[in-house]
Amino acid sequence: MKVNFDLCGVNIDEMRSFQNKIDNIYCKLYSNDHSAGTDWVDWPALCDGDVLEPIYKLANEINKNSEVLFVIGIGGSFLGAKSGIELLGQNSKTNVRFIGYNMDYENLLNELGYAKDMNVTVNVVSKSGSTSEILATLNIVEDFLKDKYGKDYIKHLIFTTDMESGYLSDRAKSEGITLLGIPKYMGGRYSVLSAVGLLPFAVAGIDIKKLIDGAKDAYNELKSPLVENNNSFKYAVYRYLLKNKLNKSIELFASFIPNFRFFGDWLSQLFNESEGKDGNGLFVTNASYSTDLHSIGQFIQDGSRILGETIISSNYFNKDTSLKNITNESPIKFLEGKKISEIIKAQLEGTVKAHSLADVPIIMFELDRIDEYNYGYLVYFFEHACAVSGYLLSINPFNQPGVEQYKNCMKELL
Repeated sequence: MKVNFDLCGVNIDEMRSFQNKIDNIYCKLYSNDHSAGTDWVDWPALCDGDVLEPIYKLANEINKNSEVLFVIGIGGSFLGAKSGIELLGQNSKTNVRFIGYNMDYENLLNELGYAKDMNVTVNVVSKSGSTSEILATLNIVEDFLKDKYGKDYIKHLIFTTDMESGYLSDRAKSEGITLLGIPKYMGGRYSVLSAVGLLPFAVAGIDIKKLIDGAKDAYNELKSPLVENNNSFKYAVYRYLLKNKLNKSIELFASFIPNFRFFGDWLSQLFNESEGKDGNGLFVTNASYSTDLHSIGQFIQDGSRILGETIISSNYFNKDTSLKNITNESPIKFLEGKKISEIIKAQLEGTVKAHSLADVPIIMFELDRIDEYNYGYLVYFFEHACAVSGYLLSINPFNQPGVEQYKNCMKELL
């Protein structure tokens, strides 16, 4: 993956000046004590055959016996898996579908209606095992399973949660429900490379070994302690300076890559939940180009100077075609003979030029292709950068006190 800092408004000397702070953060990330929430840091190196084989085996059983896998999750319990399947595609006969990410009962009924004549497996994902939206959805889905399978409905349930404690863990152990564990000190938004994402990926026909290989290479590359040799450290320092030197309050992730939207949603959750504390942090949102260039593009170009743009791109296309037989009267006659890939490349370069001329700070990430390896690399890179960025702000990037407060207020009201 190439990272281009040329248009970001921050130079390498400014980045190097943060080396002492990065040294302290480095010690926190790579400490043997993971209790702060850093089980994800060396996870790619530990995620070997002993971890992957049981997931492959379970995925094969689901593919053999079920036409639908429902994944019940919210936030980090579904966004990562959803983003990977949207980007990489489904390549198996079992349709992976996501429910429980809101309280839309009508949508849930539609999903269950879709599967009423199909064999179904349900994967419930919750690190704590106590998330209200997930358990409320499970309550309804269990009735659906009982009507379909009677006493055997338990065989159609999988709980992915904390192995040691919690409602789901206790139920699984007492009722014989298949149980997959999430590492103890790995929060939900950092968990997509664990069973949280790996099982849905494997069921969808995605090669999870290649995905972990990408994450493992990112892990090895990002262990370099020097800022100038580590793109994650440089990017985290840039984000700090984007807010505190360039006076921006928003980071916009954007891409011309098809089906990028859910990866953008995952990035939004990762950074907002990690950094939005103590009156601090950049607000992170995302856009899909060129669609959003015809709406928020106007604001980026001419509106308040409040944001920096992080663009993720790829010059590789699985399929391509050329425009042909355009009439002389057509306003797009100039596109005669042009490939779609050429047009998208010109859109990207034109957007970067226009936005940079409007003094929008821009970081560019370029992937050589969209595949399992690069997805795994990208996920780990941004998890790493997010943790470093949070520590630079002197906040804990692994808790979520605001989310817990909303849950407590809701509980009181009900």
